Order: sequence, then C-alpha cells, then structure tokens
Amino acid sequence: MSDMRGDQEFHTTQWSLVVSSRGADSSIRRKSLGELYESYWYPLFAYLRRKGHLPDDAADYVQAFFAELIDKEFLDTVSPDKGRFRWFLMSAVKRFVSKQLEKQQALKRGGGQEIFSIDRGDAEKRYQLEPVDGWTAEKLFDRRWALAVLQQALAELKLSFADRGKSQLFAELQPTLGGVRISQQRYEEIAERLKMTPGAVKVAALRLREKYRQTMQEIVQQTMVDSEAVDDELDELLSALRG
Repeated sequence: MSDMRGDQEFHTTQWSLVVSSRGADSSIRRKSLGELYESYWYPLFAYLRRKGHLPDDAADYVQAFFAELIDKEFLDTVSPDKGRFRWFLMSAVKRFVSKQLEKQQALKRGGGQEIFSIDRGDAEKRYQLEPVDGWTAEKLFDRRWALAVLQQALAELKLSFADRGKSQLFAELQPTLGGVRISQQRYEEIAERLKMTPGAVKVAALRLREKYRQTMQEIVQQTMVDSEAVDDELDELLSALRG
C-alpha cells in the first residue's frame, strides 16, 4: 500500500502501533490509538450489546476499555504473540468487562474524562439493524470487524483515485466491488461519459477489483503476526459477512 500510505506507514501494524506506544506520554498514546478506536469501537459495542449489556453500559465499557488500553501498565501486558489483533481485542474487552462487574461499581468513563466519545443514539440505531437469528456475539463481532475492513479499503481506494483525478471513474465502477455486474451497454455509456474506450473501462474495473482485494489484504496484515495467515484471516472475515 506504499502508493497510498507511504512505506513507513505500510510497515506499521496494529500490534506495533500498540507496542510502540509504551513509554510515551498519554497525549502521544492517545493520538496513536485514536485511529484504532475510530475503526473498531463499533464491533466491540455490538459484541457487548449482543452479550446482553444495556446500550449505555456497552458504550461506557468500550470507552473505558480504550482509555485503559492507553494506560502504560496495560500496554506492558500486550504482546504480538497473542496472535490476531481481532481475537486479542475481543478477549481483552471481555476480560475488562468481567473485572468491572466484579468491582460492582459504576463505570466512570476514562476515570471521569471522556477520552474517546461514542454517539450513543447512533450506535444503538445501528445495533438495532443487526441480524438476530443465529448471530452470537462473537459472530456479530466478526461481521462488524469485516465491515470495518471493507470500509477502510473503500476509503483508501476512493482517496487514491481522487489524488489521481479519477474520482468519477471510481464512482462509476465502485458497484462492481459489491458484486454488481456491468453490461456491455453500461461499459459503453461509462466510456462515453469519461471519454475512454469500453475496453479501457473494463480493464480499469478489473484492476479496481484486484486493488480492492490487495488493499483489504494489507489492512488485514496490519492486524496479524503471521503474514502467511493473511489470506486465511481475510477469507474468515468475508465468510463472517455471509453469516
């Protein structure tokens, strides 16, 4: 992903992002982990809601969990040998909530300071639209994690096309990433609008799909220790979308 992120950023994994935050002051740790929060707070919220926690409690737990993730003592226990970052986060938040319940005290978000915020109304609206029958908390978490990966990949591709002045081409071809088939007539219409040949549009659609898969692989790779297991992880996530 060096053409979109830069070589240095490409080599930064979610594990190394967390581990490298050790020893830094709280403001640096907060900035480093902010991107993780933006991408993955909702899968954790949905997981806790499906576990039976009330909306406000689930939101409080997620916010406080990420606040503790910033804590130096907590980061000292984090190790990449724990495997996939997805599994680590789910098991870590499960242990965190268990400890909070054992304390039997009201949870104060981030020690009284709301370090990370959640639009609780919007979060609950999203949760109410989630599938129910046969969907355990773990399956729902994996589904939402997968969707987060897809959304990140789409955002990066959209930015890449915009940087090259090809936003319209991306908008025309984006439906193919969701499995929509484009007819020959449609290719010709797109070609006419963009002053391209139908053949060139077809090639662009093929390359976009290939780049989409590649971008998803690179995003997944950031959450892995074993790079050889990236395809397996991606296949599991895509399978999670189908339930």
